[in-house]
Amino acid sequence: MKIAYVSADFGVPIWGCKGASIHVREMVASLCKAGHWVAVISPALETAAGENGRKVERENWPEAVFLPIPLPQRYQQFFKEYEALDKFLGCETRLRQEQRNLLYNLTLYEQALDYLRSQHVDCIYERYSLFGYAGLRLARALGVPHLLEVNALLAYEQEKMRGLEMKRLARETENRLFRETDRMIVVSRRLYEFAASCGVPESHIHILPNAVDPQRFAPAGGDHGAAIRARYQLGGKCVIGFVGSLKPWHGTETLVAAFQRLRVTNAGTHLLIVGDGPEREALENYAQNHGLNSAVTFTGNVPYDDVPQYLAAMDVAVAPYVPNENFYFSPIKIFEYMAMGKPVVAGSIGQVQELISDGKTGLLYEPGSVAGLADALTTLVRDAPLCRRLGEKARAWVEKERTWENNARQVVEIADELIKKERAEGRWGERKNKPPPSPFH
Repeated sequence: MKIAYVSADFGVPIWGCKGASIHVREMVASLCKAGHWVAVISPALETAAGENGRKVERENWPEAVFLPIPLPQRYQQFFKEYEALDKFLGCETRLRQEQRNLLYNLTLYEQALDYLRSQHVDCIYERYSLFGYAGLRLARALGVPHLLEVNALLAYEQEKMRGLEMKRLARETENRLFRETDRMIVVSRRLYEFAASCGVPESHIHILPNAVDPQRFAPAGGDHGAAIRARYQLGGKCVIGFVGSLKPWHGTETLVAAFQRLRVTNAGTHLLIVGDGPEREALENYAQNHGLNSAVTFTGNVPYDDVPQYLAAMDVAVAPYVPNENFYFSPIKIFEYMAMGKPVVAGSIGQVQELISDGKTGLLYEPGSVAGLADALTTLVRDAPLCRRLGEKARAWVEKERTWENNARQVVEIADELIKKERAEGRWGERKNKPPPSPFH
């Protein structure tokens, strides 16, 4: 199958280290491994260098074509002037980013259409982005099905986390895109419920949680994490670990507070925090003010290829989520922890409760509870056989149920079924005659 993979979000660098970037790369790599041709289209596609300046290995991408479509220079200059005016007036907003996203739809559509038409692509697979509708326009113009991958409620999330100026347009564009795509692929049941509430037929919505590459994240023979333990002087210690961005909803402040309690009776423990983000300074200050400097290590961001080594250096892995009224996420870190055979401790919230069987493949506690997390950590620190059993069962489950290759296979099956059905009904030819959708009419 020939697939155009559209990721129009400027905030998702294809070769970056954030979860969204990993999702794109792993899905494309898995599609390529299965023998499909994939054209990756994005404004955030650096082809020369990878994360942290390191060249990214691409031996698993023989069937991939990378089509970087940057914002035109004339638009870039316009937004620079817009930013300067905002600063001069002292009223910075997100309006310029929102207008940039809208204008980029036209750029992507115009620059990708002829190329994709010449390649005779079979479908458009689009990662949902705020104000993004170019993928659907392309699909209708080409007369091929459109599959929309939804990882978050972006209009809601943008307004809550960073601010949203064009609220009504964002919501209406989101709702229309959800209703008009041929199939929605969502990563959690909460997103499924939201899509259904927007009027999307339930038969058009497929739940496909995130996943892991069990070959990349695999317990290696010997001490795979020896180099990391040596680098941070962790020899002989029981290492509690976290991998991810240091943002409020990840609950790392709960983890550090729980670790402080743990240390009172378990002095041989160490906390290894792998990642970076806006909460780092506050976490470092907390560690310093509570005498934990020598017991807590902050590594900052690390190349994705190195993450398995850091996980191998951990004895217990934590996903310390806090209460969230709208937890619609599918945490990649938990799949990676489990694939590495690590006992996982996590806040019992949203999809996390579906992934971890409490007492069998990990331990769950009340989200946000410092005491609950400290108790769970204490249990594991004192029971090495339990850690081993939990890790082994977690690895077996995730290897069977949650791999990127399985996700890619299911996506192709959804697309193939849709293509066969609608070709039999002669619907693609009709769609070619319809005007491409736009939120402005």
